[in-house]
Amino acid sequence: MLAAAAGAEAGPPTYMTPEEAVREFVRMCGSLSFGWQVAVGVIAALAGVAFLVWGYRLYRWLVVLIFVAIGIVLGMEVALALEFNQTIGIVAGSVLLGVLAWPAHRLGWGLVGGVVFALVLTGFASLMGIEGQVELALIGIVAFVAGAAVTLLLMKPLIIVITSLVGAALLVQGTMALVMLWPSVAKAVTRAVETRPYIVAVAGLVLASVGSAMQVLDTSGKKKKKKKPGGDGE
Repeated sequence: MLAAAAGAEAGPPTYMTPEEAVREFVRMCGSLSFGWQVAVGVIAALAGVAFLVWGYRLYRWLVVLIFVAIGIVLGMEVALALEFNQTIGIVAGSVLLGVLAWPAHRLGWGLVGGVVFALVLTGFASLMGIEGQVELALIGIVAFVAGAAVTLLLMKPLIIVITSLVGAALLVQGTMALVMLWPSVAKAVTRAVETRPYIVAVAGLVLASVGSAMQVLDTSGKKKKKKKPGGDGE
């Protein structure tokens, strides 16, 4: 009876809006200790700049990091299921998938694209009122195959766009974490973000656009340099 009542009261899952997510991040930054805040800010900002400017060259590392994160989750779940030390499961899962992702980075990139497409389309289907498990499973399978194929066919432009977006997000978050170290500036930033949450999204999109343009110029420059010796020979 109590379980049924609790289930009835629970209702559908709720998700944070972009505005709530930004406010939650600001609150989280303020709750970190000074040392952790500096470390998070510096690491995130440096990683953001690296992915913004050299994302196409570093995409293999991005694939490895994604698979390491997946390995951490899977390792923890397997350790819980088999009732052994979670630390061992986390280390084993992250190392195993990270090592496998390095030589198989193209396959890994396709798998990541397929999973993202499947999650987005099944989520959209749920919002549209499709609730049957079979229907959602079929949509997920088709979306996964299509997403993996599109990701591999449009590999270079997608790598540039995605690494630019990741770099922009990291740079914005790292900068905000460092800004929160100065109370007077932190108050002004918090007030601005709470009244105009779209500022963070606009800043991220502008940075991502600049990063994409820089990567396109960088990669096209590399192609020209490769073609030059052949042209001189003619």
